[in-house]
Amino acid sequence: MDRIIAHDTVEQWMTHLRLQRTRARDVIWLIEHGATLHDGRDGTPTHDATERWLREQQQVIADVDRLVGLYDSANV
Repeated sequence: MDRIIAHDTVEQWMTHLRLQRTRARDVIWLIEHGATLHDGRDGTPTHDATERWLREQQQVIADVDRLVGLYDSANV
């Protein structure tokens, strides 16, 4: 079923996606420059989660790039 979605709504979604990609790039930059992330309990780190975060942020970028590509191809 095709549905009409207002252009401004789609633009808000795209803005949100691009912001998520920017945030993911920022986290990757931090990790590449020495930041580490740890899972923990009650403020005590239990193990390094840096690699997991790095993979997740790389996936966010890949997903957003794919969705932006779909959007761009539909609006050519």
